[in-house]
Amino acid sequence: MSIVLPRAVMPDADFLREVRVSYATGANGCAYLMMGHPEAHERRGTSIDRHLRGIAVGLGLREGEGYPPTPRLLYYAWGAWALDYGHPETLLALPRPPHGWATRAQGDRAAHIGVCLDPALPPSTPDRVLTGTVGYKADRRLGLIH
Repeated sequence: MSIVLPRAVMPDADFLREVRVSYATGANGCAYLMMGHPEAHERRGTSIDRHLRGIAVGLGLREGEGYPPTPRLLYYAWGAWALDYGHPETLLALPRPPHGWATRAQGDRAAHIGVCLDPALPPSTPDRVLTGTVGYKADRRLGLIH
């Protein structure tokens, strides 16, 4: 008897602590946030790959060109940034972004999000990135996120 593991697994808070984040402001002025894992590699099907895909699925990210809108939100409250990645109980706490990036995301009320399936940020090949655009919301209820 064999067990078939799902392609995407919603990660918990323990895995999220290992996620690396890279911020950039594009030539078009948009705020970009890329997430990945330092031990990700080209071999598909590992638990790291499935967890990264779980974040991407939860965010509603897609393969292919562009950054389509997603139903998820980027939150800022009391100096903390967090991303709703679809987990019923956990938000992804983000490191403090550069001031210019934060100002742009707040002004545009959106940020382009990517999950990189390669170990390096930014990714070495565009086809190893799942992308989308999340909305932005300032929310005082998140004051306890650190």
